Amino acid sequence: MGFTAFFIGDRLGADDTGHTIGPFGERPGAPFVNCLNDRPRVVWQTPPYGYFALDSGQYLDVNEGGGELRVKLSHFAGSGPGLALDLEQTLNNTPLTSLSYTVTYTIDHRFKIEASSTFSILWSTGTDGTNQPYKWLGFSNSTDSSGASSYSGIYRRYGTDHWAFFDLGSTLSADVAATILDGGDSVSFNTSSSLVRMFANASPLSATDVKDWVDNAAKTLTFTDRPGEDENKIQVAYDSGGASMSYRYWAFSWRYFDIDPFHAVGIVKLLQKKASSTRQVAEVSNHGLVDETAPINVKSYYPSQGLIRWRTPLSFDNWLASDFRSVVTPVVREGKATALLWALRWDEITDSTRDADDEADKGFLLWCGLQDYSLDSFAGSASAYITADLLLEQVR
Repeated sequence: MGFTAFFIGDRLGADDTGHTIGPFGERPGAPFVNCLNDRPRVVWQTPPYGYFALDSGQYLDVNEGGGELRVKLSHFAGSGPGLALDLEQTLNNTPLTSLSYTVTYTIDHRFKIEASSTFSILWSTGTDGTNQPYKWLGFSNSTDSSGASSYSGIYRRYGTDHWAFFDLGSTLSADVAATILDGGDSVSFNTSSSLVRMFANASPLSATDVKDWVDNAAKTLTFTDRPGEDENKIQVAYDSGGASMSYRYWAFSWRYFDIDPFHAVGIVKLLQKKASSTRQVAEVSNHGLVDETAPINVKSYYPSQGLIRWRTPLSFDNWLASDFRSVVTPVVREGKATALLWALRWDEITDSTRDADDEADKGFLLWCGLQDYSLDSFAGSASAYITADLLLEQVR
């Protein structure tokens, strides 16, 4: 069996960590700082008109009747209406075009591109192919938009990114990133239309341009798959083999190209590991899902369903005192008011023996809180060993 691990001491929420998000990158009632606390249902959302982070190096290939015109676009970060205005100004200010263009972000959350006469957008046959912003604007690259003077996106877009850039203040070590995401029925996680990543670098890169980090970051971590069961949505990202990482600058990116209006980030954490390389917990007894909802019966005809969560008692039997004080004691010192990440078999996740999402579905990988602990039993006269118990319960 692998070795248990606790993860505490969040680097991203520390007092000396600065953070930057793009303009319109948060909703007033659900600001970015919500994801830095320990409560997954206190979420970070972007405004109803969305946050869009258009990559640098994009082109729009148009034809006004005289052949292809490759209009180079600038990196943009901001709202849907802001992106529409930026595209409109670019199309009208470039010396390549002669028509007058209007770009709008409509009330039904579609991008509409109009011109003063018939023109084409060469999504499929243009020189720049997929290096055009069809995903951001809700168009398809399987066919050109041609034969008219106005085109609307096929798909609604309520935004494309949750993005945040972090400066830890100095080079600090961390072992794992963790996140809990939420979304509507049309949202997928870690697929071709939805990718969740954490980047790291020794020097600062762009505060808003995802492509700069994709191309230049020293470390790119992709979060594990979202667990299949609804009770536990934790996703983690770590370096090869679970190696410790030391960087000053980090960036969190959740990029999605879907038609769902609901995307939310519950937590984003960058944590430090506490684990033994020689000892595992002696027993995980009475571990399971807890539901304290009053059962339906004649006395409780319409009970309100509470949140089902995982509860995990851990027994540490005759651990070396040095191991115990470096692994378990720091968890106790964090206190009961601070959440933590716990993995029963962390080294088997990082060496690919086990999948993180499967472990989460079993309740063996949890965002949780310390509920109770026993005082140490220390037989100093015999040997330097300690026996104790912890009780963890999922925070969701």
